[in-house]
Amino acid sequence: MVLILGLHIGHNSSVCLMRDGEIVFAAQQERFDKIKNSGGFPKDAIDWILQTAGISAQQLDAVAVSGETIVWFPLDLPPTGHEAGISITPKALATMLWRRIDYGHQNLRKLFFPLVMKNRVRNGLIGKEWLKKEIHSAYGIPFEKMFFIHHHICHAYAAYYGACKRSKKPLTLTVDGEGEEYCAGVNRIADGKLERVASTPFFNSIGYVYSITTTYLGMKALEHEYKVMGLAPYAKEYFMKTYDNVFKDVIDVDTEKLVFTSPFPLTRFMYRLQEKAGGERFDNIAAALQYLTEQVVGKWVKASADKLGLDELYLGGGVFMNVKMNMKLAEMPEVKDINPFPSCGDESTPFGACYYVYLNHFWEKPREAKGIRELYLGPEYSNEYIEELIKKRDLKRKYGVEFHKDVEGEIAELLSKDMIVARLAGKSEWGARALGNRSILGNPSRMETFYKVNDQIKMRDFWMPFAPTVLAERGKDYVLNPKKLWAPYMIMAFHSTELGQKELIAGIHQSDKTCRPQLLEKDWNPRYYKILKEFEKETGIGGVLNTSFNLHGEPMVCSPEDAIHTFEDSGLEHLAMENWVISKK
Repeated sequence: MVLILGLHIGHNSSVCLMRDGEIVFAAQQERFDKIKNSGGFPKDAIDWILQTAGISAQQLDAVAVSGETIVWFPLDLPPTGHEAGISITPKALATMLWRRIDYGHQNLRKLFFPLVMKNRVRNGLIGKEWLKKEIHSAYGIPFEKMFFIHHHICHAYAAYYGACKRSKKPLTLTVDGEGEEYCAGVNRIADGKLERVASTPFFNSIGYVYSITTTYLGMKALEHEYKVMGLAPYAKEYFMKTYDNVFKDVIDVDTEKLVFTSPFPLTRFMYRLQEKAGGERFDNIAAALQYLTEQVVGKWVKASADKLGLDELYLGGGVFMNVKMNMKLAEMPEVKDINPFPSCGDESTPFGACYYVYLNHFWEKPREAKGIRELYLGPEYSNEYIEELIKKRDLKRKYGVEFHKDVEGEIAELLSKDMIVARLAGKSEWGARALGNRSILGNPSRMETFYKVNDQIKMRDFWMPFAPTVLAERGKDYVLNPKKLWAPYMIMAFHSTELGQKELIAGIHQSDKTCRPQLLEKDWNPRYYKILKEFEKETGIGGVLNTSFNLHGEPMVCSPEDAIHTFEDSGLEHLAMENWVISKK
């Protein structure tokens, strides 16, 4: 048996455990320390995985870390660093200067490079040698068991080997803000080996354009890009004037070299916005940015598919969290199939690191690694644990508390009566999407559900849509999917049918009527599937509104303690934890 621990430290630190080529557990540090997108050393997540797997750190055959050199760069360090609370050293200063030197002066940049690669700034830049010592100090793992794999290789291996179904001739593409001096890669993968056909340097990053514009609009980079995407469809057609004024000719594609190009370093895109975007409507800016992203990435995908003769896409990197862009890519005639990794930001890189180490370091010839199906890879809690918590918190004094043998039927009945139900059951989901086990559920056919969840529970921006979970066999009734694409993870958007716009109205985008469904098959989550089938019997509707179980700005609920906190601090009406249902009187 080969045991490999995958590790990512940085934005949304995360951990996974691979056993004989199969990912068996995974968790993000944010679910334990309750800090959204926590970037700290994920000791809580590691400890949980080792304890749950019943192994010690000494039993691990390898630790696979995403990142060969610098494990994490912040998006844009301030000139001194003091504003961000970062302790500055001469080596840190060298890094900052290096990132600000004009990219045409490569000889000058090379002078700083040796210092940069050895750099470490607390809460900022983390060097490989320091990380080795941290892992060894915390767990006693010898240095020779530690493998460091390039950031974009991790994205590529996760995208392809993490997929349930694999083409023998895949086009594996990665796009993000930045990962170890690159922001995009075109790859061939075969027999466990990756061939990088093309790599785009980080200063030509479409991800930077999106994140910096997110900041310009008053939202958080690396967290609120989805809000900008959700806002874009509300703009009118005259947003193209904003596109021409602000975004046109900012970034393009070299269709021969298969790289993104720009006339200036896009790490400095904020200066462009400050110069050009003043006075432009915020919705027009969002729409112009989304249009730019779809057009430029689409041109890059087409050029890559044409040049390499490959039409089945496997996608990794945070830019592919853009579900509307994924929809546009899926509609391209050059694309036969599209498989974005389910939650393809940096949190996915430990998966790719594990696949790489397993296939390239433990066998003389590559063996087949098992892809990921359901993402229920996190902690779970028993009815007995929940009952003790109910007694400890004296919840029966404040609320109605009942144990239901058929709790799925009870939840379906409540939903059919237009009640909102938060559900905690089974193993928690890994990644950004709630897939039924840590979800807030509602009747999707009534806009009252949308307003109630948005205003009383989630407290999100008014323009943001929710999403539905739909019975897989009813998918054709609600979404237009001519290529019969697989969509179990809410990572793809689709146009909705007339019936979908009626029966799933609270779970689709209110402007362009698109939706990003979870098409649920019975064997993926039988208990959740049962809720939908019982709800269908009551209402004739083959889906429910499903949004993540959390308060706005907080990580998704993991434990029953988290669930009770969210229940008590919001307008939630009912909380179902395994077979226990707690209702406000």
